[in-house]
Amino acid sequence: MDIEGLQKRIKTTQDLRSIVSTMKSLSAVSIIQYDTALKSLIEYGRAINLGAVALMKNGELEMPKEPRIKPESRRALAILIGSDTGLVGKMNREVVRFAQKYLTEKGFKINQSGFIAVGRQIIAQLFHHQWNMVQSYPISNSVKAVSQTAASVMVATEEYMRTNHITHVYVFYSEKRGVSVFPTSTLLIPLGTEWLERLKKIGWPGRNFPTYTLPAKTIFSALMKERLLIELSTAITEALSAEHHMRLTTMQAAEKNIDENLEAMNLQYQQMRQENITTELLDVVSGAEALRMQKKTG
Repeated sequence: MDIEGLQKRIKTTQDLRSIVSTMKSLSAVSIIQYDTALKSLIEYGRAINLGAVALMKNGELEMPKEPRIKPESRRALAILIGSDTGLVGKMNREVVRFAQKYLTEKGFKINQSGFIAVGRQIIAQLFHHQWNMVQSYPISNSVKAVSQTAASVMVATEEYMRTNHITHVYVFYSEKRGVSVFPTSTLLIPLGTEWLERLKKIGWPGRNFPTYTLPAKTIFSALMKERLLIELSTAITEALSAEHHMRLTTMQAAEKNIDENLEAMNLQYQQMRQENITTELLDVVSGAEALRMQKKTG
């Protein structure tokens, strides 16, 4: 490679580094936004929990019992949440692989299960595996769009449950654990008695309980719907935060490699430039010496 070609390569690499640096900064800012949104969801979830606690403490809410489901009657709907774009390593593939293993271990048959895909990369994965994808949604990088996506998924979930005798709904997504990202799952439906058992242990933060005019069952039904939306919104937000965490890690590694390549290319450029200067100086000295010799012989 000549020195002009090397200069162009250095310029291209510098432009690439600028793009990588910008993407890294965007991911860092996005992580902060999603982590803040997660804290808000947790606080809202506490408010919903306290609403159910108030009904229990007043003695107006009977503990619902989980229906007994025969093994042969169990049908699953899985909501898989991934990313719209790439540069997140194996994250999307691992979510799909984890869902397949988890459902199989729980006794569900993949070819009899339904799947809702959230994120274009997950959609591509389900097409590749030829699974029964009943609905699909893109995943927006906007915090405000999370609740809209969650609401749309819930509508599709309720409709599919009614027409296909679904007994269990699971959510599969990625979450951050320390500095790494791992696939995980949440049982969305049935919400189960575990949640209600946890509510029993929650004390009311005050002396008086709130008053209400609607029937306790109506209020509890509304609280359950909100609880499901919170669970789904939390999963989507966790997945988005994990996506940007993976992208940030990828961009940091790319930035390090680019810096190492730039250092090597700049060193090579300096060496080539020095060699060219040395060659030019030698040409000048040789030419001057030839002229001097010509004058002597002339």
